[in-house]
Amino acid sequence: MAPRSAARPTATERFILDYVEPRRAQLRTWTGTLAHDVLIQRAAHRKSMTVKQISESNRVFFLSDVVVGGMDAVITSLVSHQARRISRSKQMTKRYLEASEVPTPKGKAINTTEFSRAVKYMKALGKPVAVKPSSGRTGKGITTNVTTETELRQAWAKAMAARSVTAETKYQMVMEAHHPGLDVRVFVVGQTVAGAVARVPFYIVGDGLTTVGGLADAEIERRSSNAYLAARQPEVTDEFLAPVGLTRASVVEAGKIQPLTPIADTVRGGGLAVDITDQLSDDIRDLAVDGLWSIPGLNAAAVDLLVPSLDSAEGAVALEVNPYANITEFHYPAYGEPRRVADAIMEHILERASR
Repeated sequence: MAPRSAARPTATERFILDYVEPRRAQLRTWTGTLAHDVLIQRAAHRKSMTVKQISESNRVFFLSDVVVGGMDAVITSLVSHQARRISRSKQMTKRYLEASEVPTPKGKAINTTEFSRAVKYMKALGKPVAVKPSSGRTGKGITTNVTTETELRQAWAKAMAARSVTAETKYQMVMEAHHPGLDVRVFVVGQTVAGAVARVPFYIVGDGLTTVGGLADAEIERRSSNAYLAARQPEVTDEFLAPVGLTRASVVEAGKIQPLTPIADTVRGGGLAVDITDQLSDDIRDLAVDGLWSIPGLNAAAVDLLVPSLDSAEGAVALEVNPYANITEFHYPAYGEPRRVADAIMEHILERASR
């Protein structure tokens, strides 16, 4: 059954209809993939660098026996200590974005013990909110489009369970105005967009007959030839479907695009990364670069945006600036061209070393 547009489709639904479903038969087949750190090390070798391991997580890059950079776990020397500290806190990142006049949703950090204050803030905003742990990563613990106190309590508990404890953000949750739009991740190196993907939530297209469980299982099977996706598929249980109000036995009307998760979780939630590097408008590119440069000492990171349309930055907002972002989804997109983000990172390391 061909998908059809809803009366008022969301930006994500429009993207699925225009970019994903017409390319359904073009799902890329990756027979093998490399990890984030391996991609960077291989890029270093392609630039004639020598990579020397110092500890389990630390490596140094040499060119002609001269140190030109290094790597600590997943990030390189293009990220300063100050930038690391700022980026570990979503609320601190928001402050820097606001200071640089980069559009970002209105919000604030609230202590985990102050739920009543969170309720008051949601009412004061007068619109749906998103709730997330200030120090969480990989999209865990995020709930969007929260409208009632009951939903807020559930979102609060989910964010609490997912938070990462750090000195700066141990007792904080971030609440911000819910902002609809397509989830776009842009990797910026220096002043250049090295790659961009739209992150699409795990979805099915109803046929009016087959259960949600059956359609989801069929979609997971379709992805089994893609080594990158095969390793990141969820177990679609009733518990997994509960946030979108479905069960495995539910039946979706024919032609309806039905997301199975409320956010585009590309780690273990079945989300798809679709390359859109060539589709980004110039002003969206500028917005992503501005987001990177709002953080002092940051020369390479993923900038997460919500955009109503790929044609314009009008109404777009920056959600996060993340130097810890995994670059594999740019190298192994489900649809579209792979982007060698690792090469862009190493080129910029060499450029800075030559100054």
